[in-house]
Amino acid sequence: MRITIEGEAAASRAASMTRDPQQRRTPAEIRAGNRRIGLILLAVVAAFFLAGVIKQVYFAGH
Repeated sequence: MRITIEGEAAASRAASMTRDPQQRRTPAEIRAGNRRIGLILLAVVAAFFLAGVIKQVYFAGH
């Protein structure tokens, strides 16, 4: 059994699944994305580091 999508539904699905090949990201947009991901990763690392420090200080005497 094979299910196919025809007509306008198929066209809109294909358009939503892929990026427009004619529209490329500029270097500035790529740098902005890289900076955003870097800041998110830095925040995650800082949260784990801070949790470790708090654990050492809070549970040191117990």
